[in-house]
Amino acid sequence: MAKTHDAERAGIERRAKIVNAALTLFATQGYRGTSLMAVAEAAGITQSGLLHHFSTKQALLAEVLAERDRQTFDAVEIGRDYSGPAVLRALEIVHDIVERSRGNRELTRLGHLGAFGSNEIPEIALAWARERTRTFHANLSALVAEGIAVGDVRADADPDAVASLVIATISGLEEQWLLDESFDMLGAVRAFVRLLRHDLLVTP
Repeated sequence: MAKTHDAERAGIERRAKIVNAALTLFATQGYRGTSLMAVAEAAGITQSGLLHHFSTKQALLAEVLAERDRQTFDAVEIGRDYSGPAVLRALEIVHDIVERSRGNRELTRLGHLGAFGSNEIPEIALAWARERTRTFHANLSALVAEGIAVGDVRADADPDAVASLVIATISGLEEQWLLDESFDMLGAVRAFVRLLRHDLLVTP
């Protein structure tokens, strides 16, 4: 039993090494510019060892995208306690997500290619982008509705419209930054959050 447990743990650790190596390479060289051989070398294993865990490059990409989201949520402490209005915490998270996107240019670009479709990336990225947007919209809309119910958010606010506005703003700011790296994406998102707080909250 001990040997089985050790083997399982080693397999989990090896898989994590592969995913982290791929995440770094996709972020620096792009999806098309990264080979499975390069990922295997970066992870310190053979290509056959990599294929034992991920039979295709698309399967590896799917796990990389999932890991990117996990790392983002961990980095912005999405589950931490917060004493103020929940919608304010959501706006803080919006800022922190954009800040993290700035440090992952190629993966941010990959997300945009996935959202709009491209021959450069597989269908799995499009499915990921759609689900990510759907979940983000649902969560934001629910937080705004909750804020209305408890009196933190103006009663005439439209939860779905607010969620769509936030998502569109993040996407638009990232797109401007992808086109021009000198664009102050963080400054723009701070200005947006200030405006939204002033217009949305009962007590800005």
